Amino acid sequence: MPITIVQELIDAGTKYRKELLAMPVATLAPFMQHAVLKTGIQGREVGGILTTDAELRPYRTSKDAVDNTKIDPFEWETFLGDVVKEFDPNAILGTLYTERTSVKPDQRAFAKRVALEMAKKVGEKLYDALFIAQRNAAGNNTIDLFNGYATQIAAAVVSGALSEAKGNFMDMTLTPFTIDNVGDKLKYAWRNLDRILKGEKVKLYCPDSVLDMYEDWFQQEYGHVPWNEKFEQRYLVGSRKRCEFVPLDNMEGTDYLKFTVKENVKVGCDQESDKENVEIRRPDNPKMVQFFMMAYFGVGYETLAKEYFCAVKYAV
Repeated sequence: MPITIVQELIDAGTKYRKELLAMPVATLAPFMQHAVLKTGIQGREVGGILTTDAELRPYRTSKDAVDNTKIDPFEWETFLGDVVKEFDPNAILGTLYTERTSVKPDQRAFAKRVALEMAKKVGEKLYDALFIAQRNAAGNNTIDLFNGYATQIAAAVVSGALSEAKGNFMDMTLTPFTIDNVGDKLKYAWRNLDRILKGEKVKLYCPDSVLDMYEDWFQQEYGHVPWNEKFEQRYLVGSRKRCEFVPLDNMEGTDYLKFTVKENVKVGCDQESDKENVEIRRPDNPKMVQFFMMAYFGVGYETLAKEYFCAVKYAV
């Protein structure tokens, strides 16, 4: 009895289990250049930075000890999600785009490609939701699975964890960003960051449109001068190349820019336990194949302390 495409798909789900579970996070590779992946995370993760005013003083016999050491925790969470999709493999056989080769892909190669493409689509939805996701346990989409970066920032502003008094928040909405002022406003924000943060390799996470506006401002401001060979800007002018732009299309429509360091930006998943699973199997309908995946995912920050983080609310 010849092996059918259905059986090849089922076998691919088993044979490539590790690759399929890793594919959604692997799809985030462009963003992961600017973030840190934490595996083995199921549920809540508590980060925080120790602060203390410990310092040398003139010697004395008396102790005079004062406890000013503390850790301000910041909590984020990964959530268990699943994918259940049924499709007719015979209906798509021969229609999936593949690279041109002199040899037509056999059913086994086709099955592997379909399985990996399904897992890749899961990753693309995660990328789209990284900033705007808002946890809704009753929801049906990736945007309902976890709390995105921007969602967490908005909640922290409301709770007071982010505030101008704490030095980790700036409200620049009074004067909207324009081509004429965006560079000056970003320079102002940079110069008013905590001095410890400015001493790090800072990344400015922003929508593509903000960097587009900044580049137009830069061209107006500096024009074609000898040292300016192109107008694509990687670093904020005036930061001595310590502030790198991280333009992201999935930040469009969000209200906050973020100055922070890569090590503070976390992406959490499991990929280490047997609670995560992926399988391609036969459903009740004999003509269909079911793609099933169950995995943990979430994002967050290690800390919102001013020495490592500052959110800027802006308007355009």
